[in-house]
Amino acid sequence: MINLTSTSVAVRIDPRHGGEVLDLIDLSTGRQLLGRPPFASDEPVSGELDETTWTRAYRGGWQLLVPNAGNSCVVDGVEHGFHGRASTDSWEVSDLTPESARLDWEGHGLRVQRRFVLADDTVLVTSTVQAQRTASLVWVEHVGLGIELLDPSVEITLAGGRAYEVDETKGPAEPPADAAQWPQVRLLDGTLERADRAELRTPRGRLLIVADLPEGRLRVHNRDRRQGLELIWDTSWLPHLWMWHEVRTSGGPWRELAETLVIEPSSVPHTLGLRTARDLGQAHQLEAGQSRSFEIAVRPLVDPQ
Repeated sequence: MINLTSTSVAVRIDPRHGGEVLDLIDLSTGRQLLGRPPFASDEPVSGELDETTWTRAYRGGWQLLVPNAGNSCVVDGVEHGFHGRASTDSWEVSDLTPESARLDWEGHGLRVQRRFVLADDTVLVTSTVQAQRTASLVWVEHVGLGIELLDPSVEITLAGGRAYEVDETKGPAEPPADAAQWPQVRLLDGTLERADRAELRTPRGRLLIVADLPEGRLRVHNRDRRQGLELIWDTSWLPHLWMWHEVRTSGGPWRELAETLVIEPSSVPHTLGLRTARDLGQAHQLEAGQSRSFEIAVRPLVDPQ
């Protein structure tokens, strides 16, 4: 495990399992702001996994989903597992200081570098992806928020976007014509619902997309706990947002016990996987030798206004 600490925030990273961030702690309040599943996780495994296997090894926290995200699929005869191989493979630690770390991963014709830097109250992650050959990819930052932030309720602030509910295996793959403007969201049954507040008192499950964001900035604010969290990212690379709010409805490994809000800046407006994204012209494509870098910043907020 890698432990990084600044004056205001601490993170714990596991390079052996996807380079995932397991803990993000606001040192001024002592709160662990990332989520945990309601089950003991299986021993982590890597490879092109099905959804159940991936989920049973899930320990919560923050994962990078690449080159696939959502449904497993086959692209040009090559298998891509649920949520992408980079989220479960081991990453190489190529640089480490008390406040920074650089991790590297290679697979599916891509070389990915993640540099974590803690400065004051901010966790800044700079990612660079380079194509070793022509390659298509989906990129999603999978940030699961936990009970220390969510109990009993939070307000969610976004600048706008077209909002709609999706089925994780059926879509739709593109924003529907009647998609609502945030904070309203168009549900699968055709009705409208406000989505800028998440509560734990009533069982519910929603998988939402907010497409074509005007700004990559999201705030989650718990007025009762006087605690918040802010994410800032580059919408030229991640123009959409997935949002899964789950309160004791999902079965299987979740056992109808999960209480989480997963915030996922995404390159595509659906969870149907790389093949669908490529077929619809939504996937990022890099030519051999081409690279792209971008940043995402996460900052705990104390008594935010």
